[in-house]
Amino acid sequence: MTWSDRTPSRLLAATLALGSALGAMGALSGCRRAVPAGFLLRPLVEARRFEVGRRPRDEGSSLAFARRPELADLEEDYERRPVVLTNSSPWRWRGRVPPGGRLHTGLGTLPAVWRSIRGIEATVVVRTGLGGREREVLAVARTREHDHPRWLDFDADLSRYGGQEVTIELKAELVGLPPGYRGANLVAWGPVGVSAFAAGAPHPRPNVLFILVDTLRRDRLTPYGYGRDTSPEIARRLAAPGTVVEEAYSQAPWTLPSVVSFMTGRYPGELLGADLASYGVPAGIEVMSERLGKLGYETGAFLANPALHAGAGFERGFRTFYAPPADVEWIRKHADSLNVHALPWLAGHRDRPFFLYVHYVDPHDPYENPEIVNGRSPFLPGYQGPVTGEWVHGIYTGRRQLPDPARDLPQINALYDSEVHYVDRYIGQLLAALPREVLRDTLVVLTADHGEEIDDHGGWKHGQTLYDEQIHVPLIFRWDGHVRAGKRLAGTVRLLDLLPTISAAAGGRPDPAWQGIDLLPALTAEGAGASLPERPAFSHGLAGGPLRAAAVLGREKLILFNREEPFQPADDLQAYLWRKDLGRMERVELYDLGSDPGEHRNLAAQRPEDVARLEPLIYRQLDRELPGLKVLAAGFPAGVRLSGSIDFECPPERWSPYFLAPGDRVEIAGGEVRFDLAAERLAKGFRLEGVPSRILRLEVRQDGRPLAGGQVRIGGGAPYGGGAVQPRELLARGWPALPQGPALALWRHDASGAAARRGHDAETERRLRALGYIQ
Repeated sequence: MTWSDRTPSRLLAATLALGSALGAMGALSGCRRAVPAGFLLRPLVEARRFEVGRRPRDEGSSLAFARRPELADLEEDYERRPVVLTNSSPWRWRGRVPPGGRLHTGLGTLPAVWRSIRGIEATVVVRTGLGGREREVLAVARTREHDHPRWLDFDADLSRYGGQEVTIELKAELVGLPPGYRGANLVAWGPVGVSAFAAGAPHPRPNVLFILVDTLRRDRLTPYGYGRDTSPEIARRLAAPGTVVEEAYSQAPWTLPSVVSFMTGRYPGELLGADLASYGVPAGIEVMSERLGKLGYETGAFLANPALHAGAGFERGFRTFYAPPADVEWIRKHADSLNVHALPWLAGHRDRPFFLYVHYVDPHDPYENPEIVNGRSPFLPGYQGPVTGEWVHGIYTGRRQLPDPARDLPQINALYDSEVHYVDRYIGQLLAALPREVLRDTLVVLTADHGEEIDDHGGWKHGQTLYDEQIHVPLIFRWDGHVRAGKRLAGTVRLLDLLPTISAAAGGRPDPAWQGIDLLPALTAEGAGASLPERPAFSHGLAGGPLRAAAVLGREKLILFNREEPFQPADDLQAYLWRKDLGRMERVELYDLGSDPGEHRNLAAQRPEDVARLEPLIYRQLDRELPGLKVLAAGFPAGVRLSGSIDFECPPERWSPYFLAPGDRVEIAGGEVRFDLAAERLAKGFRLEGVPSRILRLEVRQDGRPLAGGQVRIGGGAPYGGGAVQPRELLARGWPALPQGPALALWRHDASGAAARRGHDAETERRLRALGYIQ
């Protein structure tokens, strides 16, 4: 926490531009120059635009401290802010108050100091007239006696001074601070500023307010046709004046990989390591906040899910960052407690370009909030059974059973709906905090990281399956005068499309590494142009255990489950969930979402041609995500048996099935890999992991006879000509080029140039254990 020689922040240009524009409105007569209107404390100190040891100048905008201030990043109550540290002496700013001006003040002190004081009292005085003789105490704010360490934020109305030159004097007393410390820089100011809202033409680049509701099912929102009015604020403040996206899909059914995806614009399976404790943002991958920060935006994040901690990279690019500790009890906090942190930030930054990410944890279980009284939801007040929102985790783990499912399941649904209704109220509060002029210039995005099962397919909570209740998420955009109001956008959208879209709205250039697309042309177009080209949405389980993946194209959906993958549950919970999954999930599932949105009729056996059409959408993405040498049989008539052997110079470390059926066999004996597969319409095979080595001999037989020439392909699709195969010959930059007919392909995805994946992180593991993701 020492003086910084950093160059002026990106905010300084915006601050000076604002001051110049508003100051021109009240230029002084004669030879005195116009005084810029308004100020922001931190950028001025960063630029060294202040004086020490004297009062502010009578002319021009000036800032004066009794002692040289310091710059620091300070955390109070789990919220880290950029601050200016001063001693307890008053500091002053002299300048012109813009019409309709207001002062926002935020302050705190060092965490260690809280143990020695009884609280903080802040005073704001406005001086006017010749020499500042006229004095008004504009505001006094204080923490409560013996309050816990926290930030103190308050606003003061300056509108009656609009157009005038004033001196604003700010002072903070650390009540009970020992006398020997009173000269030290222990008072942390931030954010502090005088500003107003312009009523002129809309800005070409919007503020961005990104609202994510954890565990929110799309089909439980009023704008998506739900029978209960769970979300009147979302309907009124976002859907009616904005555009509702009909078909949006998350790239994973739980929080960490889903957030990584939309923050990076990339599929999370290409960035994450092999175990859950590696899940976070890899170094070297630019995230949404970093991109917008470079474009001149002030950035803040308020995340209520304890899994999203700073050490996993989720704080990158955010100047202000709040995330709770690794304590499962923090899941019980609700949207009101998150707004306690987010609303002051918004008040302190809403007059300049900002990017604010608010991640509510409601309606994550347990399903409880102040609207639920004695375990009863207002949506089902007459329920007479024993089930409360506390039961959900116990049902999920198999330790509880519903005594009367016909009676109790409606109770759980009502409790969940009350969670949605509660968070909707505070989303309304957040949006209402934006003055009309600011909201006009703000792109608001509302979505969810994933949904919640609630027994739709025999399970509970989230993370285990890829049915629509877990990955089909809400997505609503509002940007007045740009995004079409009252529209519903058809076509499939992925959450990884959000970064390219938001960046484009902010004036950024596209990044070739992004795998999402810019949705703005469809969101802003009128009539027939307001639609999206057909594109697939891919989702990956990424929750540990055997592989599961899904692809949606149009209104058809294919889900593949690697049931034959060897799996040894690490604990009782994994064993219970694995038994449940084996009992309810098939290896291949095909659904017509148009006629069967609940995914209850598996059409894979009746429509093998659709399975064959959709499976490459899954395989091509998994090829980029899964390491090792792939051996895949495709296009062979059902009933044909494929057998053979591959002799390696060095033995592979292990093998894993690639959607094999129960009767298929693969074994490793030294350097030889032997296989015997029953062909079917679904392409299938196995993966071999380990250090690549030379193939000495390769033999493949169809029903006992050597496979015809050209039907064995290596690398990018070259026919195998016999003899040894060097490791480099097996590399393929993309999906191999295979013949129209049947073929057995062997290749290894060329991952040169790919981003380095994150490794194991002890803090992520600790948090996931605390939250029950890892037992």
